[in-house]
Amino acid sequence: MLNSTLLVLGCSAVFMMSAGMPSMAASPEKKENQTAVPAEALPEMPLDGIPEVWLQGEPVKKWEKDKVYIFEFWATWCGPCLAAMPHMEHLYQVLKGNPNMQIIGVNVMDRKSPEALKEFLKNRPAPLNYTMAVDVDGKRTKAKWLDPMEVNGIPHAFAIKNGKLIWRGHPAKLSEELLTSMLKPDFSAASLPVETEEARDKENKIFMQTMQMVSQLAQKNGRQGVAPLLKQIQESNQFPQDRLIYLKTIPFNVLLQQGKYDEAQSVLNDLTEEYPDNYRVQINVAGSLLEADTMPFDKLDAALVERCLRRCIEISKKGNKEASLPWSMMAELREKQGKDKEALEYMEKAITLSSLGKAWAKLQEQTGDKETLQSLLDRVTKGIKPEPPRKAQEINPVQEDSFYTPLLKKQTWFNHPGMAGLPAGKTVFIDFWRAFPKDGKLVGDRPANTLDIVLKKYGLLDHPNIKVLALSVSPLNKEQVKECLKRPGMWSPYPVGVPSDDSVRNLFDSLKLQYFPSAVAIRDGVVVWAGEIKRMPSWVADLARRETLDKDKLSEELAKRQAYDQELEGVLKKSFELRKQKKYEDYIKLMEENAERFSDSSSFSFSVAKVHAEQAFQEKDYRKAVDILDKMLSRFPREDTLASYMLKIYRSSDEMRENSYDASRRALQIMRDANTRGDGGYNAACYQVMMEMAMEKKDYVQAKEDALKAFHELPLVHQYAAIKKKQKEA
Repeated sequence: MLNSTLLVLGCSAVFMMSAGMPSMAASPEKKENQTAVPAEALPEMPLDGIPEVWLQGEPVKKWEKDKVYIFEFWATWCGPCLAAMPHMEHLYQVLKGNPNMQIIGVNVMDRKSPEALKEFLKNRPAPLNYTMAVDVDGKRTKAKWLDPMEVNGIPHAFAIKNGKLIWRGHPAKLSEELLTSMLKPDFSAASLPVETEEARDKENKIFMQTMQMVSQLAQKNGRQGVAPLLKQIQESNQFPQDRLIYLKTIPFNVLLQQGKYDEAQSVLNDLTEEYPDNYRVQINVAGSLLEADTMPFDKLDAALVERCLRRCIEISKKGNKEASLPWSMMAELREKQGKDKEALEYMEKAITLSSLGKAWAKLQEQTGDKETLQSLLDRVTKGIKPEPPRKAQEINPVQEDSFYTPLLKKQTWFNHPGMAGLPAGKTVFIDFWRAFPKDGKLVGDRPANTLDIVLKKYGLLDHPNIKVLALSVSPLNKEQVKECLKRPGMWSPYPVGVPSDDSVRNLFDSLKLQYFPSAVAIRDGVVVWAGEIKRMPSWVADLARRETLDKDKLSEELAKRQAYDQELEGVLKKSFELRKQKKYEDYIKLMEENAERFSDSSSFSFSVAKVHAEQAFQEKDYRKAVDILDKMLSRFPREDTLASYMLKIYRSSDEMRENSYDASRRALQIMRDANTRGDGGYNAACYQVMMEMAMEKKDYVQAKEDALKAFHELPLVHQYAAIKKKQKEA
């Protein structure tokens, strides 16, 4: 069983093409996320769309009167599908006693045999007890239900009652309240709000106004004074449960900011008593208290934190809830209390109960190895060395000009005495930093955090030819900025500028930027590139590392690059139109004609390789299909997103899996090495998948090597090592 962590990345719509090989399709259209079908247009769902092969549970053979059937469609290669399974299991556990409700998971567009699927389900991290079926060859469910309803992405769910589709949408939108309402005789899909953009905006506006009302009343009258309003809101059923719970936490934040610590914590205590079986409430309350850095630790209600965490542990024993997290938080609590020995014990439990810990236990069982987890952790932690502290970046000399000098002089600077211009002869990255005031302090990522990760990916972190500035996109309270940059993990080696007007926002808008985190690269006053940092192309990095650049030649080079990008965009647009029109021969011809012209574009090269791979797949030459894709990927060793797409294709069917072991490992290594998430957990998951693949092949020597690398990356192990070091020093 492979870890699903990695497959979550971009897997909302990976479907089989006419050739039968998985293709990276576009994200589902907006209608795929709607939560209602108009009552007058409820379609009949034919019985011949019901799967014939059942993996577990009670098969559905006919539509029973007034019974609601929830069909949730999934595939083994679809990470979001696997991530939705615990939620479906939770709904099953809540409603399993009702004879008029049945939840069915249907495996679609997969190439695994029923026997392999049974083994797959058996090896899930937590048991799945709801009914499971498989749409063999796609001749029933896909052909009779999904295709006619134009379902082009999974996970997806249907609710069927009396043979009619009464609801469709993402399974995450299924709630206990919604399912219960479906059971009512007067239920109508028309009674459910259709999620138009206008409706969402209106709902969000009302919610923001309600938040403000609750906050103002809590500031004025405290916990008791705001209670009647919260009760009125709850009885109105105006907001879903998650939003209602959020509203009930607002008084905690208000009172915490006022220094009324006991009263603030009593708000959270009330919440935990109201929702004793809600894992999310319990874990969030514990987390909010542990992270409340404005509250002195001696004022913390440690007993409340521990009650919440132990409740989470109990809940996790009954259902598909994460057990590792509450134990790691218990370890954090004990560490704060100065009880390092207990902290280590709890952290060991957290590691044991993590998905990696469970995979390690399975490896031990298969090999008969007797090494204890303690022994393994001792070996791993010896190799963990703290990263050396970063030094503040040196900036001078700078070059003044008519555009950037006035902009930079408007900023209040932190980590630097002041900027009067951009560094001369260097490639300068301006990181657009976004932080928000919350509860009297600023929250947000460390300035230039994502930029650091991407520069490191390209081997350019602290490169002598590169300088970095971070500019806040909006005015901020200067004292809050100063306090923010002093917090652990928030210090930046770069100058951080905060404007008093909209000057930085205007620059952001003039560059036609839309998303965060974004940056602009400038060389001698010339804008080289601007865009979303995680999407920074490799040519920008290649240009940035150059020691000298002729300004005229640079402008000429950038003009050629712009023309190239425009031409590429035109060809890609045409290719999408041909695919949409199902003119596959014309599409293939277009790809072949332009293959050499755009060979340095990873996206275009992928499209070309996919054409050849699909042909090989049709001919059942799976080794050739894998080799084509693997060869293409080897040309782009820093394209982690592309590598994750390749992995989905390699692992999509038994035939591809059998022929892609080495190629899958190379894709996973690229995903780890080119990771732009700054997340050790992601790196650990890459090695864990390699480990589980090696276990499938019974290559236990390789599996153990992968396991060691995975544990070395796992954040829990780093926390364990830090506690152990602290204990030794004490």
